[in-house]
Amino acid sequence: MSLVSTLQSKKRTPFLQVAKTAMAALVAWFTAILVFGEHQPVFAAIAALIVVQPSINQSLGKALERSVGTVLGVAIAFGATLAFGPNGWIVLVAIVAAILIAWSLKLTPATGSQIALSAMLVLALGTVTPQYAFNRILETILGAAVGIIINALIVPPVALEPANRAVSELGVNVAQILEDISAVLTRPTSYTVLNDIYLRSRALRGEYNAARATVVRAQESLRFNARRNKHTLTIENDVMLMDTLAVLVTRTMGLSRAVRDHYDDSVIAEKSIHAIAEEFNRAGHDLRLLVRNAGLPAIKTPHPATSEIPALTSPITVIKPSLHNWVLIGFLMETLRLVRNEITTSSDDSSQ
Repeated sequence: MSLVSTLQSKKRTPFLQVAKTAMAALVAWFTAILVFGEHQPVFAAIAALIVVQPSINQSLGKALERSVGTVLGVAIAFGATLAFGPNGWIVLVAIVAAILIAWSLKLTPATGSQIALSAMLVLALGTVTPQYAFNRILETILGAAVGIIINALIVPPVALEPANRAVSELGVNVAQILEDISAVLTRPTSYTVLNDIYLRSRALRGEYNAARATVVRAQESLRFNARRNKHTLTIENDVMLMDTLAVLVTRTMGLSRAVRDHYDDSVIAEKSIHAIAEEFNRAGHDLRLLVRNAGLPAIKTPHPATSEIPALTSPITVIKPSLHNWVLIGFLMETLRLVRNEITTSSDDSSQ
């Protein structure tokens, strides 16, 4: 990994976020000057810079983190000054004390760093008196409040589009594997193709985890957001669909592995295999429809009319398979039942 890739993010921060952060720091700085008469209200500006986050919920968390860190840091600096006097080396004492206190209280690394930084700044910027220490705490709270207010007034963007796209792509990829398995069950297929399907199914777990993370970020962006009521239904659909896809990802991985490990050309001759393959194809189709009905862009091609939508309307009559293939046929039937049940149950829930 290069140094440049370590320093740079893959995606540029939205300019609105940059503008809000700069505005919060300026407003906090001049407000603190008016309130406290300080010429360099560093604590207020730092608090505002830290508190402005992509979502209001994150801003509240950072505000609490910053405020607690400042209170403890100022207290440590004040206590060190009382105990050892105004000596230069007490900065080192304050740093060590801050690290140990944060560790003993099981505070987050960010809060622990904030304690140490606050203690150092207090000791470096002025004579530590009770009034000075108290003003720095109030200054930090003021800066945090300014950051929260500006973040709330300039409404943060709702991170729905990345969540919708990730969930949609996951649903389409699961459907594609179901359809690919349908295809290989009805024609001679090489091990290379079967293994490729299996490897793509294994990759679904990573795709699922990434999609789940984007949904969580979308939920975070909606908390305390003025536009949350407008988008609540969409994110709820994403969450419900992710629950369904969690099960389908596991089923699809097991299905693709069983087909890869137990497939040979004799499977094509089984009298029930075409009906089973057709139902896997229909399951893939109906999964795409489920994603589309959730309001996600899952279908790149025109969808058939409702009357043409495949559905398992009657049980498959399974003719006794050969001794060589009965395990695979039985596994295919049970997996088909579980997959269809998951899709149809989700379809019924989404229609209510």
